[in-house]
Amino acid sequence: MFIRNAWYVAALSAEITHALFARTMLGDPVVLFRRSDGEVTALDDRCAHRQVPLSMGRLKGDEIECGYHGLRFDGTGQCVYIPSQATIPTRACVKRYPARERHGFVWLWMGDPALLDEAAIPDHSICASPEFAGQVQYIHIGTDYRLGVDNLLDLSHIAFVHQSTIGSDAIATTPPVFTSNDHEVRVSRTTHGERNSPLLHKLMKLEFIDRTQEMVFWPVGNVRIETIARPPGGAQGPAFRLYTTTIFTPETEKSCHAFLGLHRDFLIDNAELTEMAGKQIYSTIQEDKVVTEAQQNNWREDAPIVHLVVDQPSFVARAMLDRLVAAEQSVDVAQAK
Repeated sequence: MFIRNAWYVAALSAEITHALFARTMLGDPVVLFRRSDGEVTALDDRCAHRQVPLSMGRLKGDEIECGYHGLRFDGTGQCVYIPSQATIPTRACVKRYPARERHGFVWLWMGDPALLDEAAIPDHSICASPEFAGQVQYIHIGTDYRLGVDNLLDLSHIAFVHQSTIGSDAIATTPPVFTSNDHEVRVSRTTHGERNSPLLHKLMKLEFIDRTQEMVFWPVGNVRIETIARPPGGAQGPAFRLYTTTIFTPETEKSCHAFLGLHRDFLIDNAELTEMAGKQIYSTIQEDKVVTEAQQNNWREDAPIVHLVVDQPSFVARAMLDRLVAAEQSVDVAQAK
């Protein structure tokens, strides 16, 4: 069951041009394109006539022409032309999803338009700020998005999943500090004398570092990790901050879209460093993808599960999401009476 009354990232802004772009979100097919005025249109990707995907058609100006029988739909989803007849049935329309662009992302409101709240668009301004350097990338992951959130809230897996990239034994043996409220979950760890990652080693020229990581999750699928690396043991030297952003959008119950970025507020004009950081974060998420997809394929609801202390943040995050789903369902039931 998905949370509908929320903003979800459909694509990077740069991905949406004056061409048809198909993406499945929350189990629903969506087609997007950028109109001639620069604004983004998002419609249900099913022709009102025979449900052929509109994304298989073509753009005629700012109208989508269905590739099956030639019906045309404008940016509001209304059918405006039928080649085979002069009259247009009033029901000849498709659903339009409100679209907004923020911080380099295209966000869609997937729920009740009457409840739309632009102020609720998650703040990922780091990803678009000129004060930071970095890249944002897309990856498809064949897993329930909640397993992706679980993965990021328990970074002890770094020691084992990411041995070839950012792995560190110290993280697995350092107990996390966990806090939460009604809106977010925070988990932090500070390690001492930890082996440095390839990226930070290039910057700091140090084999070992002290590192603090703070993860913050907020619904529906937003996770930001702030990493602060310092010379070990209080030695003199600069501290370096990295910000890892991951935004999950459910595709189906067992697959999701992930938008991930790695940004920094130092050496922002160093293009080589930006490229290196982009490759590192992509390699890292690929390692996560392999493990979580295998986990999803192996998952059985009736199989016994052993819970650990480090799972507590994930439990709280899941409960937060469950409450949002239950709240929407209770409204639906009340309206149906």
